[in-house]
Amino acid sequence: ERKDGIEVYVSGFSTTMPPELQEKLIHTMNGLKKAKITKYGYAIEYDAIDPTQLKITLESKIIENLYTAGQINGTSGYEEAAAQGLIAGINATLKLENKEPLILKRSEAYIGVLIDDLINKGITEPYRLLTSRAEFRLLLRHDNADLRLTEIGRKIGLINDEKYEIYKKRKEKIKIIEEKLKNILVTPSKINTKLEQMKLQKIISKTSLYDLLKRPELTIKHIEKIIGEKIDKKAGEQIEIEIKYKGYINKTKKEIEKMLKLENKKIPADINYENVRNIATEAKQKLEKIRPITIGQATRISGVNPADISMLLVYLKKEYPNE
Repeated sequence: ERKDGIEVYVSGFSTTMPPELQEKLIHTMNGLKKAKITKYGYAIEYDAIDPTQLKITLESKIIENLYTAGQINGTSGYEEAAAQGLIAGINATLKLENKEPLILKRSEAYIGVLIDDLINKGITEPYRLLTSRAEFRLLLRHDNADLRLTEIGRKIGLINDEKYEIYKKRKEKIKIIEEKLKNILVTPSKINTKLEQMKLQKIISKTSLYDLLKRPELTIKHIEKIIGEKIDKKAGEQIEIEIKYKGYINKTKKEIEKMLKLENKKIPADINYENVRNIATEAKQKLEKIRPITIGQATRISGVNPADISMLLVYLKKEYPNE
């Protein structure tokens, strides 16, 4: 309410249209047929480039030394923009220093998923990074972000001595607790998950506390009760997650190993895809447009199927035997 009247924001009404259309549409709504618009809504428009014209470092393939980041690359949302800005800035700096670029893998960080999707698949609508886009999301958890990325951050100068010491102490703490749980062997009696009623005999047997924690009904709190001491909360949480999902995590790691073999197989920069026989025309066009630097990257290009990859591998083995 204003001093000289009442002003209401019409929630749910699209304000991306020209003023004359806003005027007409407002007056079609019940209760607003005689409303007077005091301030027209507006939308900000911006151009976007085709992200498939970018290298995985976010440097333009067309204009050397030009790095782009944010909504211009076709993303929607501030987090995506910040992630790209970080990587583009890091890689621009590393190039000035004649150092190897920073490339985060899909199995290492959501940033890796974001950039890989953009440059390989392109966009038909503003891109947002969803957890469902990451095939290895079981490993990309918030609780292990420091364990995944601190060493990388340290290498490029983003982690100071104080933060690095905190990280090293946390890592060491996790290791010590894990070893302790593996070395304490028990024979469980009938387990009642109520801490005060639980009875476990601490005698040598084939069951360690580490393996015992795999049981879904047991938590780190039960382990604290058994050993009679408190376990660091963050370290305990990390250990419990790793133990309970160990089978799934190991399966994911095997999938990553297979992927990395393809990821490490380089595609020569001078390859002419027109010379690769028995691959689909669409695949040739996509490969020529994207110019992937590894087989792993090629597998993620829309329109390139496993049969095309097989033929490409045969061609590389024949024409580039030493690479």
